[in-house]
Amino acid sequence: MSAIFGIINKSRKPLDPVIIPQIRNVLRHRAVDGMDVWTNQYIALAHFKLAMNVSELQQQVPLETEDLVITADIRLDNRHSLLQKTGAPAQCSDLVLLQHAWNKWKEACVAHLEGEFAICIWDKTRQQCFLATDHIGFRTLYYYDSPEVFIFCSEQKGVEAFKPTPARFNEVSLIEYYFRQSCPATTYDADVWNLCGGNTLILANGIMSIRKYWEPAGGRYRFKKDKDWHECLKALIYEAVSNRLNTDKPIGITLSGGLDSSAVACVLADVLQKKNKALHAFSAILPEKHHPEEDDERYYIDVIGRHCPNLIQTYITANAYGPFDGIVAAFERDETFPNVFYYMDHAILEAAKEHQVGVLYTGFGGDHWVSWKGNPVIYNLVKSGRLLGAWKLVKQFADREGKRIAAVIKREIMTQSAKRSVTTTAEAPFLQDLFFQKYSKGLSFGSVSDITAHMCDNLRNGRTGLFPALLAKRNERFCMQSAVPLLDKQIMEFMIDIPMHLFVKGGYKRSLIRHTMEGIVPPEVLWRKDKGMYSPDYISRIHKERAYIRDIANSDKHLLAFQRYLTRDGLTLNDTNRKDVAILRTNQSVIASEVLTELSQKGYIIP
Repeated sequence: MSAIFGIINKSRKPLDPVIIPQIRNVLRHRAVDGMDVWTNQYIALAHFKLAMNVSELQQQVPLETEDLVITADIRLDNRHSLLQKTGAPAQCSDLVLLQHAWNKWKEACVAHLEGEFAICIWDKTRQQCFLATDHIGFRTLYYYDSPEVFIFCSEQKGVEAFKPTPARFNEVSLIEYYFRQSCPATTYDADVWNLCGGNTLILANGIMSIRKYWEPAGGRYRFKKDKDWHECLKALIYEAVSNRLNTDKPIGITLSGGLDSSAVACVLADVLQKKNKALHAFSAILPEKHHPEEDDERYYIDVIGRHCPNLIQTYITANAYGPFDGIVAAFERDETFPNVFYYMDHAILEAAKEHQVGVLYTGFGGDHWVSWKGNPVIYNLVKSGRLLGAWKLVKQFADREGKRIAAVIKREIMTQSAKRSVTTTAEAPFLQDLFFQKYSKGLSFGSVSDITAHMCDNLRNGRTGLFPALLAKRNERFCMQSAVPLLDKQIMEFMIDIPMHLFVKGGYKRSLIRHTMEGIVPPEVLWRKDKGMYSPDYISRIHKERAYIRDIANSDKHLLAFQRYLTRDGLTLNDTNRKDVAILRTNQSVIASEVLTELSQKGYIIP
């Protein structure tokens, strides 16, 4: 992975000479294995390298030909197909292969690429700039457009350092932080935008245009037998995991003991063992002294460790980190309001870096679709008139759980029906009412009933790629690449065609991933029904910070945050309050107040 940057004066006025050293300085943290800047009067393109293998280390970037200048953060998965179609040299780099794809298909080349990428191609002849992100949006690409200048970069700070307009806070980013609902293209800077997954951007004659080149569509997969669906998904998961092994450095995974991370860990360990390589696992566990109500996942983590003989386990307690330590630093790194477990993420990344990990895998995204619980499946079957199918699933749950059929019908059908008949009133006592009401009508708080439509919407608008892109950007700060195989494009397209009954087959929720991973993941983990917290002593950590939380609530330093957006009622915490939601909102409010104060001190215009 690498970072890319570009600046174009639309008036074709020559760039100020001081811009080049500024570019190198602003993004020097991304130049782990070197950097280079190509310039030509009114345009500069830069590449900041993090090499995953020897060939990438030796590669000269940006790549310049007679007609083109190419810089890209790229990993191509369909090299064999592209080599055949383009006639490119067999041993060429992904960047050179991209050049051949462009020569053959021009702007349409992105429809032929599979993998992860954020690319820039400058056409010298036409004086046009072409940008594109991969279908899902695994790699970040931010941009700024004004009548005078166009700027793009893998990091938002690279755009902000050169844009001529004042920094303006985008308050919608707070809605995104609390509810994960807003336009995925927006950022915390009102003038800087995210080029979401599946989009191309062309700058021609000073005019910017964005086009969606990929829409999620089904119809490719048709199987009559359930086992064929499971076998196909298994093959796709193996392929997605293997495709991301593009490094000669050690391989790691964040292993929680849950279904998703365990599935990826077992597949990855199997692939690596055949290559006689080890897998480093990093897992959050409880410290020796912890609250008696708290439990961790160590039992299940150890089950996976015994199952995978090439797995090297590292346990993380993050004792050196508090839940509010380094909020501003985390914000600078993530370029968004940090998630509440950022301290544990940081501790795991530090440990992975110590082991010189080159690619760090995660099971993130599995529960979005591949391991979706399937709660409304039976209800939806009844609603659509497929009563026989619903009856079979009800009976399977009753038989497996040893319950009366009436009890299962009540839980799976009547309760689901009641949920959909109740209108949920949007409430946010932790936010100022005027601010919340401004956006509340666009918020949805109901449960997902049609998983396929929901996920296709998120793939289409770019939301699915937001967190994987954040992981990629964050991991680069620790000199490693992020791998999120369960959100792979091929898997997402497969999931569109999945029959709904497979999510609850055999009387199990999340049964698709369970049956797919039979014989790969040990039974103790595969059929478990409980799930622990990612940072197991999270609640105790927050309670230990009660004095700090009170200081935030009473501090004049954070007055602006509480005048405009937050309420001090959102920072209420007492000794008996151990509810996850209340703790979560308190934590978010502390983080939001710190970030807003930092932005104000930096000179951001706060609406």
